[in-house]
Amino acid sequence: MTPRTGELRTEFAAWLRQRRDGLTTGRRHDCEAALGLDDGCLAAFAEAPRVVATLPHASPNVFFPRAAVGWYARHLQRCDPTLFHLRVVLTHTNFSDLGWRPYAWWFLNPDRELVRHTLFTRNKKTKHVVVASQPPMDLVPGDATGADREAAELALHGANRAMSYLLLTATVERAAGLALPGRTLYVPLDALVRFALSEATGRWAPWISALLTTSTATRTLLPDGTLAPARRAEDAFVLDNPTNIALLALLSSVDIIGGAKMADYWAQITRRIDFACRTAALDVRPPHFRQLPEVDTRGLVAPAPSLAASLRTAGIGYSQGMALSEHGAFGDGVSPFAQEVSGATR
Repeated sequence: MTPRTGELRTEFAAWLRQRRDGLTTGRRHDCEAALGLDDGCLAAFAEAPRVVATLPHASPNVFFPRAAVGWYARHLQRCDPTLFHLRVVLTHTNFSDLGWRPYAWWFLNPDRELVRHTLFTRNKKTKHVVVASQPPMDLVPGDATGADREAAELALHGANRAMSYLLLTATVERAAGLALPGRTLYVPLDALVRFALSEATGRWAPWISALLTTSTATRTLLPDGTLAPARRAEDAFVLDNPTNIALLALLSSVDIIGGAKMADYWAQITRRIDFACRTAALDVRPPHFRQLPEVDTRGLVAPAPSLAASLRTAGIGYSQGMALSEHGAFGDGVSPFAQEVSGATR
């Protein structure tokens, strides 16, 4: 009998349930609730008629305009309450990523002044070290307050630095009204890759094996924290970007939100899925690409003039955590996407 991708999403939820204890080191109930790894949320993920997926990098910072991606997903969930949001977090990000700056955390102190908390010292020897290779956060900054302090306290219980960042991001996004409790799941990308490779000996083996032949970079994580070509596919920590995204087709009925950069290589993703389908003689529908609308969020959330000056001096952007500190749960308020077509499915 031909397997169905909807069944595989149910299997992925069960796989995550069995392995969730390995993602955190304490406060299991709180960590599972924050990440959506509790039984109720995993069941909702498995049963959702449609899933919208976003792909942030593992970092304590989500700067605008990237913060608008999660905001747009939340807007789509308002339009369609049955929609489930899957945050697949790129844990192979290295500390030289200047778009997300995972080497430090910028937040506001109780006086709403900008604070930088350094988390990794970059140099020429360590610039390619990936976030997931490092130990978890081990300190709550003394100036952190409110949701930031709650997030930092929970982040101490990540199994590694990437999981610390997932816990921090999830806590901030829930407080900001960007993540709907019970219908938002945070999953490290390497977990999705491991799951797919575990299925390479099961019913989906022909499809996954065919897809893997299209990957131009199958990489494994070395003891020094860097990535190197994997000798065997089953040793992969991460695949190349189009193949990583193509794996989401296995979860059935998925929309993926991305920007102009993703739009440029979306054809690569669909070609790889089509190749795997033809080779394996299995019907897998590609995800539906939703390009992030161009909106100006500054009319709803913008830094105070004094903070804007500090951000210019520091050379960084305004983040969703800073917006939460200044504006409260802004995701629960007016949506900048209110003029968008409300249908969340196609």
